[in-house]
Amino acid sequence: MSGLPAAGFGALITLILFRLDLNIYGFVGLIMLVGIVKKNAIMMIDFAIDAQRKGKSAAEAIHEGCLLRFRPS
Repeated sequence: MSGLPAAGFGALITLILFRLDLNIYGFVGLIMLVGIVKKNAIMMIDFAIDAQRKGKSAAEAIHEGCLLRFRPS
């Protein structure tokens, strides 16, 4: 979830870089980006909780969850 501000800031910087306005299409894209980042964070936590239930330590479970879900959805 801490990636939400970075994703939003990156999207706005990209719009500025390509000299595009924040019109309705850009705003819808920004909202979709926030949803995708949030979904990926929730999935990463779910994978970590599942690994912890299987007997891994908290650090190992977080590491495994990040390895499995640290990618675009």
